Amino acid sequence: MSNGRAIRKNIVSLTDSELAALQDGYSRMQAIRDNRGFNHIAGFHGTPGNYCHRDTDLFLPWHRAYIYNFEQYLRDQVLTAALPWWDWSSDTSRQTGIPTAFSSPNTAIGTPNPLLKSRINVPTANPPVDRDTVRRPGVPNQLPLPSDIANLLSIQDFLDFSGQFDFGIHGRIHLWVGGDMTSVPFAAYDPIFYSHHCMVDRIWYLWQQRHGVNNIPRALLSRPLPPFNLTVNDVLDISELGYEYAVDQVVINLGV
Repeated sequence: MSNGRAIRKNIVSLTDSELAALQDGYSRMQAIRDNRGFNHIAGFHGTPGNYCHRDTDLFLPWHRAYIYNFEQYLRDQVLTAALPWWDWSSDTSRQTGIPTAFSSPNTAIGTPNPLLKSRINVPTANPPVDRDTVRRPGVPNQLPLPSDIANLLSIQDFLDFSGQFDFGIHGRIHLWVGGDMTSVPFAAYDPIFYSHHCMVDRIWYLWQQRHGVNNIPRALLSRPLPPFNLTVNDVLDISELGYEYAVDQVVINLGV
């Protein structure tokens, strides 16, 4: 955190204290049973809220609004916490797969790791669901390459960029993680969902740095992003949302 702003970092670059703050925030959210809790907020995406936009035009703005709001709830619990991104295109990910922060069963102090899994408790589902999230990750070397991101960043048209991102790399990661991440109703109950989408949001941010923050069809600007009190125009500039991305030399230099 810098001057009250959330500084989003690569998950593998977090210090021990930053990771502990993140884990503490998730643990606290998972323990809350009202509308501030992890279970309730996860339900915005699929079951039971079903707000996730399958409209490709709104794919990036809606998910930016979603993880921004999630981060606010997280920081309500632990002010020093911020969402990290998972760089699934890195050499480390392509060698080891899911980062240790998300795969270790315990934290550094021996408590259950809240980033490993979370409870899905949806009594209104048909049939009702009450179980822990699961993953079935694929082979690490099947993850995207940096060149795949470079190709995305070279696309100049927003709608083309959004469509190829949504149904290409973004969806590919959901399928690679496996388990609940493959299902729209339950994907957001997996704690890794938010760092996956933090990476997605970061790539959009890098695309905006290259092609313009306001490089988006004007007809989309007033579109609402329910259940959040935000429009597309409200989420275009991350500096106005109060967060920023730490510099990552490898990805910043892609395609340059």
